[in-house]
Amino acid sequence: MVRAIFFLKNFLSFFLFIIACYSCKPIYDLRHLDLAAQYNPIQTLLFAHTAVFPVSADSVTLVIDVPAAQNNFQLKKLTFVASLKFYAGIQNLYAKDSSEKTISISPSFLSYHFEIPISLKSGENEIIHFTLVETSSLKSIQKIIPVENSYGSLPKIYPLIAGTNEKYILPYANENTIFQFRNQTGTDTFRISFYKFSFHLAAPTFFSYQPQQFPEKVDTVYVITSNENFNLSNEGLYWIVSSKNPSQNFCLLGVRNDFPSVSSLENLAKCLRYITKNDEYDYINEKNLKERVDSFWLEKSGTMDHAKDMIRRYYTRVQFANEFFTTYQEGWQTDKGLVYIIYGPPDEVYFDRDAEWWGYRSRGNRSALRFKFVREENPYHADSWILMRNPNYFDSWNRQGYAWRHGLAD
Repeated sequence: MVRAIFFLKNFLSFFLFIIACYSCKPIYDLRHLDLAAQYNPIQTLLFAHTAVFPVSADSVTLVIDVPAAQNNFQLKKLTFVASLKFYAGIQNLYAKDSSEKTISISPSFLSYHFEIPISLKSGENEIIHFTLVETSSLKSIQKIIPVENSYGSLPKIYPLIAGTNEKYILPYANENTIFQFRNQTGTDTFRISFYKFSFHLAAPTFFSYQPQQFPEKVDTVYVITSNENFNLSNEGLYWIVSSKNPSQNFCLLGVRNDFPSVSSLENLAKCLRYITKNDEYDYINEKNLKERVDSFWLEKSGTMDHAKDMIRRYYTRVQFANEFFTTYQEGWQTDKGLVYIIYGPPDEVYFDRDAEWWGYRSRGNRSALRFKFVREENPYHADSWILMRNPNYFDSWNRQGYAWRHGLAD
Protein backbone atom coordinates (compact mmCIF):
# COMPACT_ATOMS: atom_id res chain seq x y z
CA MET A 1 0.00 0.00 0.00
CA VAL A 2 2.85 2.37 0.92
CA ARG A 3 4.57 1.52 -2.35
CA ALA A 4 1.34 2.23 -4.25
CA ILE A 5 0.95 5.63 -2.57
CA PHE A 6 4.62 6.44 -3.22
CA PHE A 7 4.24 5.43 -6.86
CA LEU A 8 1.08 7.51 -7.21
CA LYS A 9 2.75 10.58 -5.69
CA ASN A 10 5.75 10.22 -7.96
CA PHE A 11 3.53 9.68 -10.99
CA LEU A 12 1.50 12.81 -10.19
CA SER A 13 4.67 14.83 -9.63
CA PHE A 14 6.09 13.60 -12.93
CA PHE A 15 2.78 14.30 -14.71
CA LEU A 16 2.63 17.86 -13.32
CA PHE A 17 6.28 18.36 -14.27
CA ILE A 18 5.57 17.30 -17.84
CA ILE A 19 2.58 19.67 -18.03
CA ALA A 20 4.67 22.52 -16.64
CA CYS A 21 7.46 21.88 -19.12
CA TYR A 22 5.03 21.59 -21.99
CA SER A 23 3.34 24.86 -21.03
CA CYS A 24 6.73 26.60 -21.12
CA LYS A 25 7.49 25.36 -24.62
CA PRO A 26 6.24 27.22 -27.66
CA ILE A 27 3.01 25.78 -29.02
CA TYR A 28 4.28 26.70 -32.47
CA ASP A 29 6.86 29.00 -34.00
CA LEU A 30 6.82 31.18 -37.10
CA ARG A 31 7.48 28.12 -39.25
CA HIS A 32 3.99 26.91 -38.30
CA LEU A 33 2.24 30.10 -39.40
CA ASP A 34 0.07 29.38 -42.45
CA LEU A 35 0.68 32.09 -45.07
CA ALA A 36 -1.48 30.66 -47.87
CA ALA A 37 -3.69 33.75 -47.97
CA GLN A 38 -0.88 35.84 -49.50
CA TYR A 39 -1.17 33.78 -52.70
CA ASN A 40 -4.95 33.90 -52.93
CA PRO A 41 -5.97 37.53 -53.57
CA ILE A 42 -9.43 36.48 -54.75
CA GLN A 43 -10.11 35.60 -51.11
CA THR A 44 -7.95 38.13 -49.28
CA LEU A 45 -8.28 40.87 -51.90
CA LEU A 46 -5.14 42.52 -50.60
CA PHE A 47 -1.65 42.09 -51.99
CA ALA A 48 1.45 44.07 -51.13
CA HIS A 49 5.05 44.19 -52.29
CA THR A 50 7.59 44.74 -49.50
CA ALA A 51 11.32 45.47 -49.33
CA VAL A 52 13.84 46.43 -46.66
CA PHE A 53 16.48 49.14 -47.12
CA PRO A 54 19.26 50.14 -44.69
CA VAL A 55 19.42 53.61 -43.19
CA SER A 56 22.26 53.13 -40.73
CA ALA A 57 23.95 50.33 -38.80
CA ASP A 58 20.99 50.15 -36.42
CA SER A 59 17.98 51.16 -38.52
CA VAL A 60 16.20 50.11 -41.70
CA THR A 61 13.17 51.22 -43.67
CA LEU A 62 10.35 48.82 -44.55
CA VAL A 63 8.88 49.89 -47.89
CA ILE A 64 5.32 48.77 -48.76
CA ASP A 65 3.66 49.08 -52.14
CA VAL A 66 -0.02 48.08 -52.51
CA PRO A 67 -1.24 47.94 -56.14
CA ALA A 68 -4.41 50.01 -56.50
CA ALA A 69 -5.87 47.77 -59.20
CA GLN A 70 -7.34 45.37 -56.64
CA ASN A 71 -10.32 45.23 -54.30
CA ASN A 72 -12.12 47.96 -56.30
CA PHE A 73 -10.09 50.59 -54.47
CA GLN A 74 -10.88 53.05 -57.31
CA LEU A 75 -7.83 55.20 -56.57
CA LYS A 76 -9.35 56.81 -53.47
CA LYS A 77 -7.76 57.69 -50.15
CA LEU A 78 -7.56 54.65 -47.86
CA THR A 79 -6.43 53.87 -44.34
CA PHE A 80 -4.08 50.97 -43.62
CA VAL A 81 -3.03 49.59 -40.26
CA ALA A 82 0.44 48.04 -40.31
CA SER A 83 1.38 45.75 -37.40
CA LEU A 84 4.93 44.53 -36.91
CA LYS A 85 6.20 41.91 -34.49
CA PHE A 86 9.94 41.37 -34.15
CA TYR A 87 11.51 37.99 -33.48
CA ALA A 88 15.10 36.95 -32.87
CA GLY A 89 14.72 33.97 -35.22
CA ILE A 90 12.28 31.97 -37.32
CA GLN A 91 11.92 29.33 -34.57
CA ASN A 92 10.90 31.80 -31.85
CA LEU A 93 7.28 31.98 -30.75
CA TYR A 94 7.47 35.01 -28.52
CA ALA A 95 8.02 38.44 -30.07
CA LYS A 96 10.68 40.55 -28.40
CA ASP A 97 9.06 43.78 -29.59
CA SER A 98 6.09 45.04 -31.59
CA SER A 99 4.72 48.22 -33.11
CA GLU A 100 1.65 49.43 -34.97
CA LYS A 101 1.22 52.26 -37.42
CA THR A 102 -1.91 53.72 -39.06
CA ILE A 103 -1.45 55.29 -42.49
CA SER A 104 -4.08 57.25 -44.44
CA ILE A 105 -2.88 57.69 -48.00
CA SER A 106 -3.95 58.40 -51.56
CA PRO A 107 -2.43 56.39 -54.42
CA SER A 108 0.38 57.62 -56.63
CA PHE A 109 1.31 55.91 -59.89
CA LEU A 110 -1.51 53.38 -59.41
CA SER A 111 -0.30 52.14 -56.03
CA TYR A 112 -0.43 52.99 -52.34
CA HIS A 113 3.16 53.53 -51.29
CA PHE A 114 4.42 54.11 -47.76
CA GLU A 115 7.59 53.61 -45.74
CA ILE A 116 8.00 52.61 -42.09
CA PRO A 117 11.27 53.35 -40.21
CA ILE A 118 12.44 50.51 -37.96
CA SER A 119 15.12 50.52 -35.27
CA LEU A 120 17.12 47.32 -34.87
CA LYS A 121 20.09 46.26 -32.80
CA SER A 122 23.29 46.71 -34.75
CA GLY A 123 24.56 43.52 -36.33
CA GLU A 124 21.62 41.38 -35.20
CA ASN A 125 19.33 39.51 -37.58
CA GLU A 126 15.60 39.96 -37.17
CA ILE A 127 12.45 38.28 -38.37
CA ILE A 128 9.49 40.61 -38.91
CA HIS A 129 5.95 39.24 -38.84
CA PHE A 130 4.20 41.91 -40.88
CA THR A 131 0.41 42.30 -41.06
CA LEU A 132 -1.37 44.93 -43.16
CA VAL A 133 -5.12 45.61 -42.90
CA GLU A 134 -7.17 47.92 -45.12
CA THR A 135 -9.75 49.34 -42.71
CA SER A 136 -12.75 49.88 -45.00
CA SER A 137 -12.82 46.32 -46.39
CA LEU A 138 -11.01 44.65 -43.45
CA LYS A 139 -8.98 42.68 -45.99
CA SER A 140 -5.48 41.83 -44.84
CA ILE A 141 -2.18 40.27 -45.75
CA GLN A 142 0.61 38.92 -43.57
CA LYS A 143 4.21 38.14 -44.43
CA ILE A 144 7.37 36.87 -42.79
CA ILE A 145 10.23 39.23 -43.66
CA PRO A 146 13.81 38.20 -42.76
CA VAL A 147 16.15 41.14 -42.11
CA GLU A 148 19.89 40.52 -42.09
CA ASN A 149 20.88 43.65 -40.26
CA SER A 150 24.52 43.84 -41.16
CA TYR A 151 24.75 47.26 -42.72
CA GLY A 152 26.88 46.02 -45.59
CA SER A 153 24.52 43.19 -46.57
CA LEU A 154 21.44 45.22 -47.53
CA PRO A 155 21.09 47.03 -50.86
CA LYS A 156 21.91 50.74 -50.72
CA ILE A 157 21.06 51.58 -54.31
CA TYR A 158 17.53 51.68 -55.62
CA PRO A 159 15.40 53.19 -58.41
CA LEU A 160 12.94 56.05 -58.17
CA ILE A 161 10.26 56.76 -60.74
CA ALA A 162 11.40 60.06 -62.24
CA GLY A 163 9.72 63.02 -60.56
CA THR A 164 9.06 61.23 -57.24
CA ASN A 165 10.97 60.41 -54.07
CA GLU A 166 9.39 56.98 -53.68
CA LYS A 167 11.62 53.92 -53.74
CA TYR A 168 10.51 51.57 -56.51
CA ILE A 169 10.52 48.00 -55.15
CA LEU A 170 8.77 45.88 -57.79
CA PRO A 171 11.09 43.44 -59.59
CA TYR A 172 9.66 44.48 -62.97
CA ALA A 173 8.74 47.70 -64.76
CA ASN A 174 6.68 48.31 -67.87
CA GLU A 175 8.34 49.49 -71.07
CA ASN A 176 9.20 53.20 -71.27
CA THR A 177 9.02 53.73 -67.52
CA ILE A 178 11.51 56.48 -66.69
CA PHE A 179 13.71 56.03 -63.62
CA GLN A 180 16.45 57.72 -61.68
CA PHE A 181 18.82 55.64 -59.57
CA ARG A 182 20.05 56.53 -56.10
CA ASN A 183 22.79 55.50 -53.73
CA GLN A 184 22.09 56.18 -50.05
CA THR A 185 25.77 56.97 -49.51
CA GLY A 186 25.71 59.92 -51.92
CA THR A 187 26.05 60.67 -55.63
CA ASP A 188 27.09 57.77 -57.81
CA THR A 189 27.60 56.59 -61.36
CA PHE A 190 25.80 53.42 -62.46
CA ARG A 191 26.68 50.88 -65.10
CA ILE A 192 23.55 49.33 -66.60
CA SER A 193 23.91 46.10 -68.58
CA PHE A 194 20.95 45.15 -70.75
CA TYR A 195 20.35 41.52 -71.72
CA LYS A 196 17.85 40.55 -74.39
CA PHE A 197 17.75 36.98 -73.18
CA SER A 198 15.10 34.27 -72.96
CA PHE A 199 15.34 32.11 -69.86
CA HIS A 200 14.01 28.57 -70.13
CA LEU A 201 10.55 27.74 -68.78
CA ALA A 202 10.08 25.74 -65.61
CA ALA A 203 10.12 22.00 -66.32
CA PRO A 204 7.33 19.67 -65.11
CA THR A 205 7.36 18.74 -61.44
CA PHE A 206 8.64 15.19 -62.01
CA PHE A 207 11.60 16.14 -64.26
CA SER A 208 15.17 16.20 -63.01
CA TYR A 209 16.36 19.65 -61.97
CA GLN A 210 17.87 21.66 -64.82
CA PRO A 211 19.93 24.67 -63.68
CA GLN A 212 18.94 27.93 -65.28
CA GLN A 213 21.30 29.24 -67.95
CA PHE A 214 22.29 32.87 -67.42
CA PRO A 215 23.36 35.27 -70.17
CA GLU A 216 27.06 35.72 -70.86
CA LYS A 217 26.86 38.33 -73.61
CA VAL A 218 25.71 41.87 -72.79
CA ASP A 219 23.58 43.38 -75.55
CA THR A 220 23.90 47.03 -74.52
CA VAL A 221 25.75 48.95 -71.80
CA TYR A 222 24.62 52.32 -70.42
CA VAL A 223 26.43 54.59 -67.97
CA ILE A 224 24.41 57.21 -66.08
CA THR A 225 24.72 59.36 -62.96
CA SER A 226 22.36 59.74 -60.01
CA ASN A 227 20.56 62.75 -61.46
CA GLU A 228 20.01 61.41 -64.98
CA ASN A 229 16.74 59.92 -66.23
CA PHE A 230 16.85 56.42 -67.68
CA ASN A 231 14.14 54.97 -69.92
CA LEU A 232 13.46 51.22 -69.83
CA SER A 233 12.83 51.25 -73.55
CA ASN A 234 12.97 47.51 -74.22
CA GLU A 235 11.79 44.22 -72.78
CA GLY A 236 14.63 42.35 -71.13
CA LEU A 237 16.87 42.23 -68.06
CA TYR A 238 18.55 45.38 -66.75
CA TRP A 239 21.44 44.83 -64.34
CA ILE A 240 22.36 48.00 -62.44
CA VAL A 241 25.72 48.20 -60.64
CA SER A 242 27.21 50.98 -58.51
CA SER A 243 30.60 52.29 -59.63
CA LYS A 244 31.39 53.11 -55.98
CA ASN A 245 30.85 49.55 -54.83
CA PRO A 246 30.18 46.84 -57.45
CA SER A 247 28.72 44.59 -54.73
CA GLN A 248 25.81 47.05 -54.56
CA ASN A 249 23.56 46.03 -57.45
CA PHE A 250 20.05 44.99 -58.39
CA CYS A 251 18.06 43.93 -61.43
CA LEU A 252 14.89 45.17 -63.09
CA LEU A 253 12.95 43.15 -65.62
CA GLY A 254 11.59 45.31 -68.43
CA VAL A 255 8.18 43.94 -69.40
CA ARG A 256 5.44 44.72 -71.91
CA ASN A 257 2.89 47.39 -71.06
CA ASP A 258 0.03 44.97 -70.26
CA PHE A 259 2.12 43.01 -67.72
CA PRO A 260 1.32 41.34 -65.31
CA SER A 261 -1.87 40.55 -67.25
CA VAL A 262 -1.83 38.71 -70.59
CA SER A 263 -3.69 40.19 -73.55
CA SER A 264 -1.74 39.78 -76.81
CA LEU A 265 -2.39 36.70 -78.93
CA GLU A 266 1.31 35.87 -78.93
CA ASN A 267 1.44 35.74 -75.13
CA LEU A 268 -1.92 33.97 -74.80
CA ALA A 269 -0.50 31.22 -77.02
CA LYS A 270 2.89 31.13 -75.31
CA CYS A 271 1.35 30.62 -71.86
CA LEU A 272 -0.33 27.39 -73.04
CA ARG A 273 3.01 25.58 -72.92
CA TYR A 274 2.31 23.85 -69.60
CA ILE A 275 -0.91 22.15 -70.77
CA THR A 276 -0.12 21.32 -74.42
CA LYS A 277 1.81 18.54 -76.08
CA ASN A 278 4.90 19.47 -78.10
CA ASP A 279 3.34 19.10 -81.55
CA GLU A 280 0.14 20.78 -80.37
CA TYR A 281 2.05 23.76 -78.99
CA ASP A 282 4.06 24.13 -82.20
CA TYR A 283 0.87 23.97 -84.27
CA ILE A 284 -0.86 26.68 -82.21
CA ASN A 285 2.11 29.04 -82.45
CA GLU A 286 2.75 28.47 -86.16
CA LYS A 287 0.11 30.88 -87.56
CA ASN A 288 -3.53 32.02 -87.17
CA LEU A 289 -2.99 32.49 -83.44
CA LYS A 290 -6.49 33.71 -82.56
CA GLU A 291 -8.23 30.92 -84.43
CA ARG A 292 -5.97 28.22 -83.01
CA VAL A 293 -5.99 29.48 -79.40
CA ASP A 294 -9.79 29.75 -79.47
CA SER A 295 -10.08 26.29 -81.05
CA PHE A 296 -7.83 24.79 -78.38
CA TRP A 297 -10.02 26.02 -75.53
CA LEU A 298 -13.32 25.26 -77.25
CA GLU A 299 -12.21 21.74 -78.13
CA LYS A 300 -11.07 21.04 -74.56
CA SER A 301 -14.10 22.63 -72.88
CA GLY A 302 -16.97 21.44 -75.08
CA THR A 303 -19.11 24.61 -74.98
CA MET A 304 -18.46 28.30 -75.50
CA ASP A 305 -19.53 29.23 -71.96
CA HIS A 306 -17.32 26.58 -70.39
CA ALA A 307 -14.43 27.60 -72.65
CA LYS A 308 -14.77 31.21 -71.47
CA ASP A 309 -14.72 30.04 -67.85
CA MET A 310 -11.60 27.91 -68.39
CA ILE A 311 -9.85 30.78 -70.21
CA ARG A 312 -10.66 33.18 -67.37
CA ARG A 313 -9.44 30.71 -64.76
CA TYR A 314 -6.20 29.82 -66.53
CA TYR A 315 -5.08 33.31 -67.47
CA THR A 316 -6.07 34.75 -64.09
CA ARG A 317 -3.59 32.30 -62.58
CA VAL A 318 -0.98 33.41 -65.11
CA GLN A 319 -1.56 37.03 -64.11
CA PHE A 320 -1.29 36.29 -60.38
CA ALA A 321 1.85 34.21 -60.98
CA ASN A 322 3.38 37.23 -62.74
CA GLU A 323 2.37 39.48 -59.85
CA PHE A 324 3.67 37.17 -57.10
CA PHE A 325 6.70 35.38 -58.52
CA THR A 326 8.46 37.57 -61.10
CA THR A 327 12.22 37.76 -60.52
CA TYR A 328 14.74 37.95 -63.37
CA GLN A 329 12.08 36.23 -65.50
CA GLU A 330 8.31 36.53 -65.73
CA GLY A 331 6.52 34.89 -62.82
CA TRP A 332 4.54 32.39 -64.89
CA GLN A 333 7.84 30.95 -66.20
CA THR A 334 9.24 30.18 -62.72
CA ASP A 335 8.91 27.01 -60.65
CA LYS A 336 6.43 28.64 -58.29
CA GLY A 337 4.50 29.99 -61.26
CA LEU A 338 4.33 26.53 -62.84
CA VAL A 339 2.86 24.92 -59.71
CA TYR A 340 0.50 27.85 -59.09
CA ILE A 341 -0.93 27.76 -62.63
CA ILE A 342 -1.37 23.99 -62.86
CA TYR A 343 -2.55 23.26 -59.31
CA GLY A 344 -3.98 26.62 -58.23
CA PRO A 345 -3.37 28.66 -55.07
CA PRO A 346 -1.96 26.40 -52.32
CA ASP A 347 -4.19 25.50 -49.38
CA GLU A 348 -1.27 25.80 -46.94
CA VAL A 349 2.00 27.71 -47.10
CA TYR A 350 4.74 27.43 -44.48
CA PHE A 351 7.97 29.37 -44.53
CA ASP A 352 11.50 28.95 -43.24
CA ARG A 353 14.40 31.30 -43.88
CA ASP A 354 15.54 29.40 -46.98
CA ALA A 355 12.61 27.08 -47.72
CA GLU A 356 8.90 27.27 -48.42
CA TRP A 357 6.35 24.44 -48.36
CA TRP A 358 3.06 24.41 -50.27
CA GLY A 359 0.31 21.97 -49.35
CA TYR A 360 -2.72 20.97 -51.43
CA ARG A 361 -5.63 19.07 -49.95
CA SER A 362 -7.35 16.29 -51.90
CA ARG A 363 -10.07 17.75 -54.11
CA GLY A 364 -11.83 16.49 -57.24
CA ASN A 365 -9.31 14.76 -59.51
CA ARG A 366 -6.42 16.05 -57.42
CA SER A 367 -4.83 14.01 -54.65
CA ALA A 368 -3.22 15.63 -51.61
CA LEU A 369 0.21 17.05 -52.48
CA ARG A 370 3.12 18.79 -50.84
CA PHE A 371 5.80 20.80 -52.64
CA LYS A 372 9.04 22.20 -51.25
CA PHE A 373 10.85 25.21 -52.72
CA VAL A 374 14.37 26.32 -51.77
CA ARG A 375 16.16 29.56 -52.54
CA GLU A 376 18.01 29.60 -55.85
CA GLU A 377 21.59 30.77 -55.99
CA ASN A 378 21.73 33.22 -58.87
CA PRO A 379 23.49 36.51 -59.65
CA TYR A 380 20.34 38.59 -60.07
CA HIS A 381 17.56 38.10 -57.55
CA ALA A 382 17.56 37.04 -53.88
CA ASP A 383 13.89 35.99 -53.85
CA SER A 384 14.12 33.30 -56.52
CA TRP A 385 13.02 29.74 -55.66
CA ILE A 386 13.63 26.25 -57.03
CA LEU A 387 11.13 23.40 -56.76
CA MET A 388 12.49 20.18 -55.27
CA ARG A 389 11.36 17.93 -58.10
CA ASN A 390 10.50 14.27 -57.60
CA PRO A 391 9.57 11.42 -59.98
CA ASN A 392 6.69 10.64 -57.61
CA TYR A 393 4.91 13.74 -58.93
CA PHE A 394 4.46 12.05 -62.33
CA ASP A 395 0.93 10.73 -61.69
CA SER A 396 -0.39 13.92 -60.11
CA TRP A 397 1.05 16.01 -62.95
CA ASN A 398 -0.61 13.83 -65.57
CA ARG A 399 -3.94 13.86 -63.74
CA GLN A 400 -3.89 17.63 -63.46
CA GLY A 401 -2.84 18.00 -67.10
CA TYR A 402 -5.70 15.69 -68.09
CA ALA A 403 -8.10 17.85 -66.06
CA TRP A 404 -7.00 21.02 -67.86
CA ARG A 405 -7.16 19.34 -71.25
CA HIS A 406 -10.68 18.05 -70.66
CA GLY A 407 -12.23 21.11 -69.04
CA LEU A 408 -12.22 19.55 -65.55
CA ALA A 409 -9.63 21.64 -63.72
CA ASP A 410 -10.96 23.46 -60.66
